[in-house]
Amino acid sequence: MHSEGTTYSESWHLVANLHLKLRSTIEVHRQFYRGEKWYVLKDPLNNRFFRVQPSAYDFVIRLNADRTVEEVWVACMEEFSQTAPGQSDVVMLLGQLYSMNLLDTDVSPDTRQIFSRYSLNRRKELQSQLMNIMFVKLPLFDPEKLLMRFSWLIHRVLTPPGAAVWIITLFLALKQVADNADIALDSAQAVLAPENLFLLYLALIFVKAFHELGHAVVCHHYGGEVHTMGLMFMLFTPLPYMDATSSWGFRNRWHRAFVGAAGMVAELFVASLAAVYWAVSGQGALHSLAYNIMFVASVSTILFNANPLLRLDGYYILSDLLDIPNLHARSTEHLHYLLEHYIFKYAGAQPLAKSRREEIELTLYGTFSMIYKVMISLGIIMFIADRWLILGTILAIVAVFSGVVMPAIHLVSYLFLDSRLLQCRRRIVGLSTLFIIALITLTVLVPFPHYHSAPGVIESFPDIKVVNMASGYVSEYLVKPGQHVVTGQPLVRLENREMDFTLRGAESRVLEIKVRQRQALGKKIGELQPVLKELQSAEAVLAELKHTEAELVVRARGSGIWIPVSKESVSGLWVERGRYLGDIVGGDRFRFAAVVAQEEASELFDAPVRGVEVRVWGEAHRLVKTEAVRFIPYQHEKLPSPSLGQQGGGNIPVMLTAQQGADNAAEPFFLVNAVLQKDSGVHLFHGRSGNIRFSLTPEPLVVQWSQYLYQLFQKRYRL
Repeated sequence: MHSEGTTYSESWHLVANLHLKLRSTIEVHRQFYRGEKWYVLKDPLNNRFFRVQPSAYDFVIRLNADRTVEEVWVACMEEFSQTAPGQSDVVMLLGQLYSMNLLDTDVSPDTRQIFSRYSLNRRKELQSQLMNIMFVKLPLFDPEKLLMRFSWLIHRVLTPPGAAVWIITLFLALKQVADNADIALDSAQAVLAPENLFLLYLALIFVKAFHELGHAVVCHHYGGEVHTMGLMFMLFTPLPYMDATSSWGFRNRWHRAFVGAAGMVAELFVASLAAVYWAVSGQGALHSLAYNIMFVASVSTILFNANPLLRLDGYYILSDLLDIPNLHARSTEHLHYLLEHYIFKYAGAQPLAKSRREEIELTLYGTFSMIYKVMISLGIIMFIADRWLILGTILAIVAVFSGVVMPAIHLVSYLFLDSRLLQCRRRIVGLSTLFIIALITLTVLVPFPHYHSAPGVIESFPDIKVVNMASGYVSEYLVKPGQHVVTGQPLVRLENREMDFTLRGAESRVLEIKVRQRQALGKKIGELQPVLKELQSAEAVLAELKHTEAELVVRARGSGIWIPVSKESVSGLWVERGRYLGDIVGGDRFRFAAVVAQEEASELFDAPVRGVEVRVWGEAHRLVKTEAVRFIPYQHEKLPSPSLGQQGGGNIPVMLTAQQGADNAAEPFFLVNAVLQKDSGVHLFHGRSGNIRFSLTPEPLVVQWSQYLYQLFQKRYRL
């Protein structure tokens, strides 16, 4: 052990004369991690486990009622002088064993005070649950008797034939989903629709119940015990959970890893059955429920359970496969060691990593897990705030208090009050002061470059936007893309049968009125004037309909090169009047039309732009020179090109309805036109997309971050 190198302790006199021993019910299991021996102490009464290294185990196993702690320690020092634990290590070890109720002793009040810092596990668990109100566990019942009753079935399912059935079912489901991939993707868009939320929640409960059952079954199969199942309120949503900590005592790491993976295995099997039923069944409640089960099982497995950065199944599997017990805690302690050893130059810092490989693994995991923890916390808070702003605000306050304020208090206490760091206190104070000064300087005082980027497309000008002036179905493209057209040349033909019927009716109406006109001329001369007025009105309607019918053939309003939108985006579809169908380009000048979001437009319009850079995809290493930039100060809804929208491969959200088209942005935007120079060394042609970057006045990072947060809250929460 000897982790701190502290052979003697000022608290030693309080434990030296105690007569201690392990409880008689304690079971000991030996495990190996990367060739290093560990011992697992198991208390079968409360299903708790405690791992110790051989040096600590050699001391603990010698404790008995006939010898004092000091006598046992002296004997260990004589027998294992190089590896025996120091007095501080013994005090810490005894405190941890005492806190987990693994020691059999009559502890005095003074000694309990020494042990009190190590006996806060239960209170810390309760405090953690209260602070982390987004994840609360509620135990309900003990499933061990039920597992024992069906033990015969469990041992028959977890066999090679059972694995073969699982694989066959999985491949059959994958084939069914692949055959119906288009329907599956379309159905995914309606998963969060209000009318589907109840079925989604039922699927979530059903899938997670099988998930936890999978853990329990495999744990029982390998000899473990499962004594707790209950509900976990995740984001205030009740979900089933179970406690499989007894798998920690398994000697075979592959058994431990399989226990961790069993939940995902069960989920995928349930999802496979649901996928097969979904593919062969017709529309109905069970059909929709099967799709939701398939969706929940696949998404939760890939995004959450298999992710090792979350302390879920993937974490425990990775920990077992890497042979690093308590991976999260050890990586945190390793980062702590790096800080003390390399930054504070603390001579007593002892490394946890046993090899260079383990040092790299602990460093990478500790760093990425901290970053991911912050990201997932922010994501959860924003997800809740989008639906319940007040609740999201409360969670944000709790998260700031528990994730920023309390760690900051603990950090200050550690840096300036920890007695171990007394020898390097002056260095710590100096480095801390220097860090604070540097942080304030870099974020508050020093101005940094300030940029805004926006996607856009190259346009030749003067150009003509071709739109239809009558509604109808797109039936035929009359000119091939890239051909030269002249004014009045037909480009696209539309069909509108309803208009045909209306036109025939208008013609019949005119004929009818003309018959009545001739009758009035022969016999009823007094009725002639009203008939003439009615005829005039009917002929005007007929003329308007004929004009609209003629507009079903979209013609060129100028000469140039015809560049239509892709046939796949409009061919055979109903298009309303004013739909963008293509361009006629013939100009020898080019401009870059950029789409600027509303939250960025005000800053661009108000602040002076110091420079503009345009780069196009495929030649991003070359800068396109600009001559002039024009900010158009009114909102647009039609994108300069459908290629900028999400439907066309861009990143701008668009309306998904066929009537509005792939070029109709989901939110209004502002347009910026930058005239491009011909001699930029970049191939300029109409429709080529790229990116424009505006250089603004440099500002400190705090100012830029505050502006970004203000825009974020203004856009998402209308604050």
